[in-house]
Amino acid sequence: MMNIIIWTSSIILLILSLIKDREKTLRALKIAWKAFSNIASVFVLVLVLYALFVAFVPTDVIQRAIGGESGVLGVIIALGLGSVSVMPGFAAFPLCAALYTQHIPYYILAAFSVSLMNVGVVTFPIERKFLGTKVALVRNLLGLAVSIVTVIVVKLVMGE
Repeated sequence: MMNIIIWTSSIILLILSLIKDREKTLRALKIAWKAFSNIASVFVLVLVLYALFVAFVPTDVIQRAIGGESGVLGVIIALGLGSVSVMPGFAAFPLCAALYTQHIPYYILAAFSVSLMNVGVVTFPIERKFLGTKVALVRNLLGLAVSIVTVIVVKLVMGE
């Protein structure tokens, strides 16, 4: 029901926008299409990489590394993988959902996803260039600290 309301409202607002200023609306639609195309290409890439990962990495290896019995080592591995990866949230969350189907606990998914979006080992050289070494280092360390706190909170809340 909510989808119908959202789609209907969007179409009505688009029509009203076209009536008010056709040129500006068409420009906005072109910009939106470019943004959607960029997002879609990244999303498809993540799905392909995930499919390859699932095809070539046995489930028992995933379970040993970051499964429910992996404990602190699983958290460290998830934090490490998240910290060195570069992926926007719209691609990270479906990946985490897919990992959840592999019975990866929420707290490990939290470690992976939060560090993925808050810690940037790969992007550190760029950050250092534009922000300076101290700011880049502090930002990454704070991102790691937030990731660890999130893991603890999720583990406590979810009772895992």
